[in-house]
Amino acid sequence: MAAIYQTAYPRIKSDITEDELGDVYTPTSEDKKFALRHCKRTSASFLGLLIQLKITQRLGRFVNLGEIPKVIITHIKNQCRSRVTLKDLQTYYTSGAKDRHVKLIRRHLNIKAYDAAKTSELAQIWALEAATTKEALPDIVNVTLEYLVKERYELPAFSVLERICQAARAEVNTRYYDQLCGFLESESRQCINDILRSSTGLNGFGWSTLKNEPKRPTPRNIHAYIQYLEWLTSLQALLPTDLGLPPIKHQQFINEAKALDYAELMKLKLSKRLALVIVLIRHQYAQTLDNAADIFIKLLLKMDRSAQKLLEKYLADHQKQTDHLISVLSGTVKVYLDKPDSVTAFDPVLGKNSDQLLQMCEKYMAFAGNNYLPFMVQLYKKQRSTLFRTIEILNLASATEDKDLLNAFQFILKHKKRRTEFLSIQSEPDDPSSRNVINIRWIRESWWKLVTGKSTKSAQVTEVNKTCFELCVFERIAEELSTGDLFIPYSETFDDYREQMITWEEYEAQLPTYCEEVGLVAGDTEFTTTLKKSMETSCRKADSQFPEDELVRIENGNLIIGKPKPDQPLPEVEEIGALLRDRLDKINLLDVIINVEKWLNLNKHFGPLSGFESRISDPELRFVLTVFCYGTNIGPTETVRSVQGVSRKQVAWLNLKRTTEARLDKAIAKINSEYKKYRLIECWGSGNSVSADGKLWDLYEDNLLSEYHIRYGSYGGIAYYHVSDTYIALFSRFIPCGVYEAIYILDGLLNDESDFNPDTVHGDTQAQSTPVFGLAYLLGIKLMPRIRNIKDLSFYKPDRSMVLKHIQSLFKEPIKWNLIEKHYADMMRTAMSVKAGKITASTILRRFGTKNRKNKLYFAFRELGRVVRTMFLLEYITDVDLRKTIQAATCKSEEFNEFARWLFFANGGKIPANLRHEQSKIVKYNHLLANFAILYNVNAMTEVFNQLKSEGYNITRDIMAEFSPYHSEHLGRLGSFELDLTKQVKPMTFELLVD
Repeated sequence: MAAIYQTAYPRIKSDITEDELGDVYTPTSEDKKFALRHCKRTSASFLGLLIQLKITQRLGRFVNLGEIPKVIITHIKNQCRSRVTLKDLQTYYTSGAKDRHVKLIRRHLNIKAYDAAKTSELAQIWALEAATTKEALPDIVNVTLEYLVKERYELPAFSVLERICQAARAEVNTRYYDQLCGFLESESRQCINDILRSSTGLNGFGWSTLKNEPKRPTPRNIHAYIQYLEWLTSLQALLPTDLGLPPIKHQQFINEAKALDYAELMKLKLSKRLALVIVLIRHQYAQTLDNAADIFIKLLLKMDRSAQKLLEKYLADHQKQTDHLISVLSGTVKVYLDKPDSVTAFDPVLGKNSDQLLQMCEKYMAFAGNNYLPFMVQLYKKQRSTLFRTIEILNLASATEDKDLLNAFQFILKHKKRRTEFLSIQSEPDDPSSRNVINIRWIRESWWKLVTGKSTKSAQVTEVNKTCFELCVFERIAEELSTGDLFIPYSETFDDYREQMITWEEYEAQLPTYCEEVGLVAGDTEFTTTLKKSMETSCRKADSQFPEDELVRIENGNLIIGKPKPDQPLPEVEEIGALLRDRLDKINLLDVIINVEKWLNLNKHFGPLSGFESRISDPELRFVLTVFCYGTNIGPTETVRSVQGVSRKQVAWLNLKRTTEARLDKAIAKINSEYKKYRLIECWGSGNSVSADGKLWDLYEDNLLSEYHIRYGSYGGIAYYHVSDTYIALFSRFIPCGVYEAIYILDGLLNDESDFNPDTVHGDTQAQSTPVFGLAYLLGIKLMPRIRNIKDLSFYKPDRSMVLKHIQSLFKEPIKWNLIEKHYADMMRTAMSVKAGKITASTILRRFGTKNRKNKLYFAFRELGRVVRTMFLLEYITDVDLRKTIQAATCKSEEFNEFARWLFFANGGKIPANLRHEQSKIVKYNHLLANFAILYNVNAMTEVFNQLKSEGYNITRDIMAEFSPYHSEHLGRLGSFELDLTKQVKPMTFELLVD
């Protein structure tokens, strides 16, 4: 069911303002002339005709007198100076004149009557068309409404329209179910039936195990997960390449399938049951491929870290041996300098152990220059079978014409079972002049000697060390999977991202409009020329302003920025702060949730996933308890103990059956849009900027996402938030510890659905990456991170010949403008694809995480980023106010993190769920709860400030700017709560009495 307020269906507001009455319901001179042509001014018919006309102009349909608020009737009556009574109007609405006027109004407004037969048939066609690509009932209703309005039809009652759209959605979904079932041949249908014979199925694989997620990557767990992937691969082979589902329908069917247990699944009609299994198989196959690739990459990273630690231990343990070798070397050099007549003169130094000394030297030299790779070779032997098994099943493909790495993998796969130390790479091993069957020139210097035994790459190589070459190939595969040069067909994260770009035809057609929207110059030469001029201007401006800032100086070629003196707080702040804390009413978190829910009615966003389930009892109660349960981490069992009169099932049911990350994001966006209406937040910021920061959340170790984080010293994942300069968090995402956080910094701005629409993002030091700067610039986003190590950053010249008076020593090499101009089209197409939602910014930036000889686009984005970052750094060092703004913004992120963690107080702050999508939902529940509390606090603070102002206190915007909405002293987290959903709550107080 769709609530009318969720759609664009026109309705009369219950709280009509004077402005709305004047703008919408005031009869114009043309309206009055129309009415006078058919009625006398003093008659009830005149007033009735005008009322019908204005209501129909607003609603697109005719309504009964009882549906029209009296305030509208009174307003129209006053505007035409009528003395007609309400009783006269009631008589008019039951007379034949009213029906005649309906026809006149239709003709005047050029609208056609809604015919129950013909128009309904048209509406059904439009609804069916909308339902093919949309799932949410309000969206289908809105599309059908657009067609009705466009074709100038009178609107039917909302219930009629809703029934048509519901029937259309059911028909379209049934069509898709039948389509998916049609793909099944007898063999594949038999396999799915085997899955559905019981919840566990044959061989331990059934409906329950179909939704498996990987546990912590131990050898046993990896073995079991690869078996699961092999089973999914056998099922995947029975399905068509393309399921033929629109993305929205595909995701909807996935959500439904994940929410169903075995008993619920078996209650569905056969076609839907089979369709959901098919879609879930494809989804789980894609997810499992991603997870297997993650396991593969993590195993190699773990081996890399362990090898580095072993090298450190080796060097520490053999320090005495190293000292002895140095002693022998120095003695040998001294003997040599004396120019001895015979070799025997070295005997007192070398002794009888010269062979042993040589072995010690060679062993030491193997690890010289912090070369830890020999230790990786030792560790590799334990993981060899797992790595082979994983990569074999991933079915790797190359995104470039370079197939050397894949050929090398096929080579080691072919010789996997050979028991030999060295492998010949020649086509004819017995013929020294035969050609090599694989190209190994891609091997890096650090690996070259270990793999080939040769010191230089110019030497001819005819054989390779089998173990070292295998590990070298695997390490390179992990790198190229991360950069996108290798991809995994059918996966999600590791699929060929180039296929997700907009077409070149779309690029050519949309480029001028896109450039106009984001403020860029279209055309490769024009773009480069304009950007170069801007950079030259920035350099000269910064050079002229540099001496004016006493806090910034250059010493010995290094840039040093001093800290400004902190602003002294206003003397009234402490007094007002004490009054504020005293007047904020004590309230428990459950009542905070109830208050905000009464204001915003957010439970309506959490309808049934399928859209066809019956209504549940007490949806408001269940929503309130669910947010409290998972937002605080107290859990269903403890929630039932704290709140009387509810069951554990009631608490957990909404989360399992009706909640998705997307729906939580919509609820968060709704809160944020209401929050933006408060005038108080204008004291804290404009809302045009956000700061991005991550915080470690503890997880149990038994899942793939959990990873040990060196900086935090524990296992967990990172909750990454985008916090507005007005203190509220706009977007959140849960990511693994091991990833580079900055790649997600742009996603929050692009995915924000609230009314804020920020265009500036601040971040921590990680956000200084040049590709991030480059992509942000093309997306029209201003990236302004906090700078901690500015002396280590490079400034780039717009031109080698540029000479500056004060800051010349900061600059190093010039920008390669030809690289930007050459790859302009590729970069713009990438940015336009991100903006269009075809691919995420994080997916692109993940590919740019490492330098890559094949990916020319990386170097182009890096060069563009150098330009943008240099211009930002020049502004940063010459604008003390900008530095203060950035520091304040990043502090707000850190404060939000602490406030969110304060709310997530139960179970030691450790997320209990082991399923990845449940972990992400819990982080968003906490984000939602934090925004509940922030919204409530801003409302309460507005009331207090208004009270204090009316009592004569000196309340100014500067004073209010000193306070944040992260107050927690008045919020109760613990205790036995009484749940009262019947109590009335005061309306929201948006206005501020302070000028």
